[in-house]
Amino acid sequence: MNPRHIKEITDPNRIAVAPYNFVELPSKIVEIKEEDLPQQNIYSKNRYTGSIQCKLTTESPLYIRCGLTKEEFACGAESKDLPNFFYTEPEFKHLKPVLPGSSLRGMIHNLVEIISFSKITKVINKKPFYRSLGDKALKEIYSSNFIEESKLAHPNNPSKQIPCYRSKVHTGFIRVRNNGYIIEECGYGRIDRVNIPYDITKPCPPLYLGKKPGVFPNWKYQHQNLYVDIDANEKNYFFQRQVTTDRRTGKQKERHQDIYLRYRSVNSASLRQSSGMTAATLVITGDMRYKHLEFVFLQENLKEYQIPREVIQRFHDDDQITKWQEDAFPKGKPNKSRKNDGHLRDGEPVFFLLNEDGETIRFLGRAQMFRLPYDLSPYDLIPENLCDRSKTDIAEAIFGYVGGQERKECRAGRVFFSDAVCTQPGNVWLQGDFEKTLTPKILGSPKPTTFQHYLVQTREKPEDLQHYSPQKKEYQTTIRGHKLYWHKQNLQIADIEAGIKKSDVNKIEKPSSQHTKIKPIKVGVQFTFDIHFENLTDIELGAILWILQKAAEPKYCLSLGMGKPLGMGAVKIEHQLLLSNRQERYSKLFSSSHQWLSGEDNQSKTDSILTDCINAFEQFIVNNIHLDDHPEGHNAVKLNEIPRIKMLLLMLQCDRPPSSNDTRYMTIEAKEYINRPVLPTPFQVMGELGQDKRRFRNTSNVNLPKPTTNIPLAKASQQFKVGQILDATVSNIKGVKVTYQLPDGIKKTTEEHKAAKFLEAGQNVKVKITAVKDDGSIKNVKYHE
Repeated sequence: MNPRHIKEITDPNRIAVAPYNFVELPSKIVEIKEEDLPQQNIYSKNRYTGSIQCKLTTESPLYIRCGLTKEEFACGAESKDLPNFFYTEPEFKHLKPVLPGSSLRGMIHNLVEIISFSKITKVINKKPFYRSLGDKALKEIYSSNFIEESKLAHPNNPSKQIPCYRSKVHTGFIRVRNNGYIIEECGYGRIDRVNIPYDITKPCPPLYLGKKPGVFPNWKYQHQNLYVDIDANEKNYFFQRQVTTDRRTGKQKERHQDIYLRYRSVNSASLRQSSGMTAATLVITGDMRYKHLEFVFLQENLKEYQIPREVIQRFHDDDQITKWQEDAFPKGKPNKSRKNDGHLRDGEPVFFLLNEDGETIRFLGRAQMFRLPYDLSPYDLIPENLCDRSKTDIAEAIFGYVGGQERKECRAGRVFFSDAVCTQPGNVWLQGDFEKTLTPKILGSPKPTTFQHYLVQTREKPEDLQHYSPQKKEYQTTIRGHKLYWHKQNLQIADIEAGIKKSDVNKIEKPSSQHTKIKPIKVGVQFTFDIHFENLTDIELGAILWILQKAAEPKYCLSLGMGKPLGMGAVKIEHQLLLSNRQERYSKLFSSSHQWLSGEDNQSKTDSILTDCINAFEQFIVNNIHLDDHPEGHNAVKLNEIPRIKMLLLMLQCDRPPSSNDTRYMTIEAKEYINRPVLPTPFQVMGELGQDKRRFRNTSNVNLPKPTTNIPLAKASQQFKVGQILDATVSNIKGVKVTYQLPDGIKKTTEEHKAAKFLEAGQNVKVKITAVKDDGSIKNVKYHE
């Protein structure tokens, strides 16, 4: 059983708030057999083809950015600096904003994945970096990667043992070779700042430049060549206990106890070479209070290590290159080999760690205690059975998939979304004028390093939190699930717009990596679009209709576009199902009234089919999910009785969303993150703990009966009988297993111990139905002579 997020956080000081929350992971996916997928070059009799006509209405301000024109792309423009709403006709962009079909498809696709218990694979596979180390347990895990500790006798009291710390890091110089990177390992030592040489004929330059706390090393020192008298081997250096006094309270605080540090010390240094001195490079890391030791890298090549390409790529990722690194290592410093701010260059001195094999590089950085990735990525914390790409789920069956290594074949989707066209006459803009732009509050990218939000937590105390490093079995965790944003009521421009002081306006006009400008549309604007579909089963069509049914109810909204954390993008959708009889469409050209025959003329049974499809989908899901996903004490009959679906419906609720204070971002300035409060479940956020009927123990499920239901089965358009003879085509033969392609597009695989010897792929044959399902569809067939 997957771990369940804590049901109730009882300590109010341990409850986090956020504009997002999660629909938890299922215990298993609901699988679709590939042989049940239809042939894609014919219309199947017992499947549905048609369209869904949709009318979308904005319930909060909405914004979808337009892409770059050819001219804008050519001149290097950035999309964040171009505020226009998406459009398809340039001459009408001020009158007819457009919702791209790809955005509508993505919105529905994501929800289908949730309600159909499909795989979750669209999760970042990059390992996040250790960030805040205020947690004692996490700090110990991080530090253990860099420091080894031993015990030595106190120099003034030999009977007393005190700690001795030695760094595990290696040092070296990066070299670019054959479009790849290597590290030439070198020895290193520590030099006291008072011993760093400088040109005495000139004023002594400062070691750091800039304003605190963001000061960075001065390039008049950084990476400069010098000559040192250094210990031949590491030695243990004693550092006496140090205390500091708080100026405000007068209280003393221990900075560190009596300790030993083991390293090679630089005894003297010079800018000029002399006998007995070793060539070295000065390496200055970040400034810290009371820091007095810097580094020298000896100019030698002890051993070469190949740097894996993924390590270089991860080092250069945006979440690793900090503002400090960009300032401290700008493009062109100390020479033109550095291509971008913060990036590595040929000859760069770096610190690095090796993997346990002692031969391969784990990661590297610019300080002795550098930014280190966790051992696991968010993707690594998805249970294997929920990301098995060899299996096909309902979402993939509907929307298609790319095969990859696990599935050699690719399959096109069978649903097609048109762009949504604005039907609202007159002014549709939030600010009343197309020309006016709005600078929204800064919204950063997701921060999975906030593991107290993004990972399942089974305990609320800070020392018990689960994270991305391997832990004891009882602490093993998973990602929380599908991330969604809460809706917000009565959203005003002031709730969206950044609070910019007049003195800062000019700064916003200048290039900014964080601020952007947008042109949202207002509440109540209407759009129309169509969803066309082909060869969907009642279950597949029912999944889409279930979502659209909820989107039409007064209490629910879907989310679309940018600014969701601010409450933007709430939409309602009304829909009308139209079914197309393809056999009728292609059997005649004209109807009896001499009109073009479209196949959509008779919709008398459509409403009942719509209900049957939704019921068939719900029945299929409740009958095929894992018992652990049913509510405690009984098995669900309807989809909305399942706890994780209840979570989804709470997140979609727009008539009574949580208070704005419970759905805001916490602030660093107010130190709200400092103790890592845990993000509660949607049930607790909404005050609906009584609705949280999740099963927390396998043992509670043992004696429960399998799900039963009184939901009627959707009627198939064609009923089959055992013994019925059908035409078929041999699709594939593997050993004694023969796959037959039936006229309705369904594939069936069966063992043919005799017939497999003479059958060939592509051969037209007769097959006999040997078993049918409860709904009258074919379960199995055999070759018929």
